[in-house]
Amino acid sequence: MGIQDMMQTGRSGMIAAKAGISTTGHNIANANTEGYSRQRVHQQTNDPVTSPDHRSFVGRGVNVSRIDRVNDGYLEKQIRRGSMDLAELEEKDLGLTQIEDIFNELHGDGLNRIISKFFNQFRSLSNDPDNESLRQAVREASQSVINDFKRLRTDVIDVQNHLDNRIEGYVQDVNRLAKEIRDLNVRIADYESRAEPANDLMDHRDIKIKELSDLIETRVRYDKKNMVSVDLKGGGPLVSTVLNYELSVKRTGSDDEGKSTGTYDIFSNVSSPGKLTHSLQGGKLGGTLNVRDRSLNTVLSRLDEMAFNIAKTVNEIHRQGVTRNGVKGVNFFKEPVQVHRASEYLKLSDEVMSNVNFIATAATKDAPGDNRIAIAISGLQDMKLMNDGKSSFDEWYNGIVADVGMAKSHNTEGINQQKNIVGQLNKMREQISGVSIDEETMDLMKYQHAFDASARVISVADQMLETVLNIKKL
Repeated sequence: MGIQDMMQTGRSGMIAAKAGISTTGHNIANANTEGYSRQRVHQQTNDPVTSPDHRSFVGRGVNVSRIDRVNDGYLEKQIRRGSMDLAELEEKDLGLTQIEDIFNELHGDGLNRIISKFFNQFRSLSNDPDNESLRQAVREASQSVINDFKRLRTDVIDVQNHLDNRIEGYVQDVNRLAKEIRDLNVRIADYESRAEPANDLMDHRDIKIKELSDLIETRVRYDKKNMVSVDLKGGGPLVSTVLNYELSVKRTGSDDEGKSTGTYDIFSNVSSPGKLTHSLQGGKLGGTLNVRDRSLNTVLSRLDEMAFNIAKTVNEIHRQGVTRNGVKGVNFFKEPVQVHRASEYLKLSDEVMSNVNFIATAATKDAPGDNRIAIAISGLQDMKLMNDGKSSFDEWYNGIVADVGMAKSHNTEGINQQKNIVGQLNKMREQISGVSIDEETMDLMKYQHAFDASARVISVADQMLETVLNIKKL
């Protein structure tokens, strides 16, 4: 090996050490960067040359073969899954908390108490059927029942509208992230085509994929060129390497799967499958859809069923009675047409609304003091008229409140458990891909010494060359 080859060997060592120092410095600078994967310099020896006596090979230094990021793809997938499940539970918690607040009766009378007052007023009226003020009290109590049904339904619809706004925002976020992932694919492909490492871009893309997974369940596929394709579970493609597709929302009618009239349906601009509302799962979007179309719809349906049965059963008895005017067959409430939206349309009949003397208490005409109809209506309170004869009105309403509370409690337990899972996964990632300042400092010193030593090799080779030149002068 000639002296110039020795200089080249020293130079290669300095270049490799410089790459190590730069990479280590990059790691240290990004020690607190979310989603950053530490990078490592991989070195390999240059091809050796044959010694002058052809009995051995002499090395010619080192070169930097590649700079890799330390990343576990399977663990990243597990983190995305865990984070998606946590995001879904937290989004459900938001909706369930709002529903629970609607039925919070700590600061006033709830519907069950108001209904109890309604039946109690009929009991009071049965003690003195001709008392005008008691008849007024019955009508006022009835109006309170009507108003509270409407209040509850309005509050539930308000939560539904709030969730719809969140759905619209999440769909916009999905479209934005899909475009960003597509753009990163293009940039990574450009780097790869020039044989340049795109480690930081791949970290950035992983962050965007995780953010997307927090919104909705996805399936991520990598090709041989490090390009990513993302499919929505049950919803077709969202990103196909250098192409991205979009979701949109549109207010549509109700369906058999719990969606209410006027709420958002979600569509894809891919020709198939088109409508995705009930196919999308997981993440914030899936959690919001679940609360909107299942939890809220169940509450509305049960309120409607309760209002419908109260109106029907009270009317059935009231029509059999005789008013103070001697009229028979008068409805107390407006007769409900259907169960759907009965809590919204519940209303006193025109006769009772106009004159309390149309409130029937007697079973027969010309029977002063007859209170059998008033007693029969008050007795409805304890009768098993809901849930196929298994529940009273009070039990049915308490069941609604209890189910909401249990769903909220179960969801809270799920959140706490999932937080622990995600925390453990992130700790595992930190151990594998995270930056240790102590370790990087040691590497920095190692590369610094290597750089100094390689520079010393060049200095020695220079001195040798100078000695040879001086010999020739002699």
